[in-house]
Amino acid sequence: MGTKQLIFVCVFTLTLVIVVNSASINEMNFAEFTVGLSWDGKKNVTNPAKITLTSRGADLQLSIFAHYYDDPPPPNGVYGEAYFGLWDYEVVEAFFLNDNDDYLELEFGPHGQHLMLMLHGERNAIKHSLPLDYNSFIDKEAKTWTGVAYIPESYFPPSCTKFNGYAIHGTDENREYEAVFEVSGPQPDFHRIHKFGPFDLPTVLPANSRTEHSDLWNKAIEDASYMNQSKQ
Repeated sequence: MGTKQLIFVCVFTLTLVIVVNSASINEMNFAEFTVGLSWDGKKNVTNPAKITLTSRGADLQLSIFAHYYDDPPPPNGVYGEAYFGLWDYEVVEAFFLNDNDDYLELEFGPHGQHLMLMLHGERNAIKHSLPLDYNSFIDKEAKTWTGVAYIPESYFPPSCTKFNGYAIHGTDENREYEAVFEVSGPQPDFHRIHKFGPFDLPTVLPANSRTEHSDLWNKAIEDASYMNQSKQ
């Protein structure tokens, strides 16, 4: 959250590639995004992070290649586990949005922590911190880090049609926010979902072409509705 009040910040310059590899035994589609802009779109990024999306059966493989800035790691963070508040540290993020303003936010750090949030409407988080299969590796000599995560298809809202990706690094007044599609405004805010760029997730992950929410999403929406009613 940072500048997020259940907001999440990240930045990328977009290079989108859809490929069908007919030579392989398993047909494989992928998309690649470059986090190449400052959050407001006014500058190009010197060391842009890259996000690659590939289907792995019914799940999505998300791979990251990024410059390593050697920021302080999340305190008490455990490798391979969710870390709420990861947006306050060195992180790369990916957002998947559908036409009904349901979206999945994914965050990944170089030290092995991750975070997922399901949002039902702009900034309205209804579920977070579910487990993910995620591994990262830091190459201190090359000053780069890589990460690979496998995202269950049930975590996504149906028929995602838009995307944005972000990268955050630096501390205090040197904090930098970068994006695929600019999200200009008064301050960095990664939840300006009307600025997300077009991306048809089912072209990479065919299982996402469904029109109904998964059981996981339905339960999260039901639980959130019950909580809201109990507060009234």
